[in-house]
Amino acid sequence: MNDKIALYLVNGALGAGKTTLVDFLVQQPQFVGARVVENEFASESIDSCTLAQRVDELATIAGECICCSSGGELIEILHSFAISGKAPVIIESTGVANTLRVVEKLLAGDVFEQYDLRQSLYVVDGAEARVNGLAEMLLAEAQAADVVLLSKLDLLTDSSRQQLIETLSQKGLTNVMRMDHGVCDLAQFGSQSQILDYLLLHDPAENAAEDALNYSVVDVAGLVISTEEIETIWTNLRDKYALRRMKGAVADGDEIFHIEATPQQMQVTRGTTDESLKLVVIGERAREITRAVIMKELG
Repeated sequence: MNDKIALYLVNGALGAGKTTLVDFLVQQPQFVGARVVENEFASESIDSCTLAQRVDELATIAGECICCSSGGELIEILHSFAISGKAPVIIESTGVANTLRVVEKLLAGDVFEQYDLRQSLYVVDGAEARVNGLAEMLLAEAQAADVVLLSKLDLLTDSSRQQLIETLSQKGLTNVMRMDHGVCDLAQFGSQSQILDYLLLHDPAENAAEDALNYSVVDVAGLVISTEEIETIWTNLRDKYALRRMKGAVADGDEIFHIEATPQQMQVTRGTTDESLKLVVIGERAREITRAVIMKELG
């Protein structure tokens, strides 16, 4: 009998819907008592408020990407979870993490002596993929995953959705399923991940997303930014710095707004007072974006 702890890896671009997926998973009977390891670019979590209310244990690795770091903090957390119980564990990576490198670190830390890697899940923003196609680095991540989940398909027509699935199939992505606001069919998940076999045949260095994109975390606390201004800022910075994603929260007086932006769309919703006022940006020249750049845009 396999008494190892079930382990799930969740990856995907910033804003694709990873946290929404994790939030759905931890509410399912198969994930009762689940523990979550959340990796954030920012020095504190942007998305953990809701999750913290749903899971028994939530650990955040902040300020670095777990595939680029030594992996020591991740291994320590997983060993601690193994001592505290047998409930499933979900690792949610950052928007530019390389899943194969994460798996290498798990192997090096002897994690699989205590854990059984069930599935590697990759979330794809269907609306963006339909317009721009799947970038090479994202395609490499999707090909390594056991299951690819397409989010935001409600923004597409029926014919566009079908065409997208056919296009992904032609690129070798056969285990693709729909995800509606995090909801997906768990019956389509396998019981054993194949990513370890995939790792033996592929060099993680060939799939290093962080080599192609970089990121910046900008503290916007104390800045007054209206919804109209953040939309203008995103448009200007997106074009000037070749950005692919922006996510975070800004304040306009006493009002907090949660921001998620891609080249195709921007979603601005009411935030909560406990949200961290930071913006995470990802793109080819994202490292050049600082608080001073945002202030200059504000005039």
